[in-house]
Amino acid sequence: MPSSARPASGRRLNRVHCVCAAILSLTSVWAHAGDFSVGAGAGVVRGKTDCVDGYACEHGSTHAKLFLGYRVTDGVELQGVFFDAGKFDGGDTSPLGTAFGGRFKVDGIGLAAGYRWSFMPSWSLKGQLGLASVRTRFDYAAPFSGNVSESKTQPLIGVSVGYDLTPNWRLSVDYDATRFKVHTTRGSLQMLGASAQYAF
Repeated sequence: MPSSARPASGRRLNRVHCVCAAILSLTSVWAHAGDFSVGAGAGVVRGKTDCVDGYACEHGSTHAKLFLGYRVTDGVELQGVFFDAGKFDGGDTSPLGTAFGGRFKVDGIGLAAGYRWSFMPSWSLKGQLGLASVRTRFDYAAPFSGNVSESKTQPLIGVSVGYDLTPNWRLSVDYDATRFKVHTTRGSLQMLGASAQYAF
């Protein structure tokens, strides 16, 4: 019965077309594998704060960060990052001139655009520039009590040297810098550490 055979053949052909289209779509997706990446890092950080008499001043701490990247082209990348810059001991002065000590706690979230240059096989140098919302909390030391918190948009710059262990895994040494502010204190924040990044 030719009239019924043709529709069945047509249905099979449509299914074949659908399967082929699905395979091509998946192939297209996987052809772009590596455009996204996730990573984490940690290291030391230095936060420049004021010092006051009678209270310990400590500028050094440790930091940790998590980041998500997207490769726009072979060289250009976008990166969203969250960082916890640890704690610093220092001081501040009230508008009336009263000196007081306390602890600064700094974290932030930012977005940056960068360029990666492969200067030799498996090795690359990356520079990036962006903005970060940096939140600083200051906890007053005795005999004062309480705390004050402030968030400010600050420039975020970074440079890193990376080594590709595999096409998906990269290790790097990173230097990132921004600024923080709370009350009348304004200071620089410099983070140096190592990170691992996985592309997918």
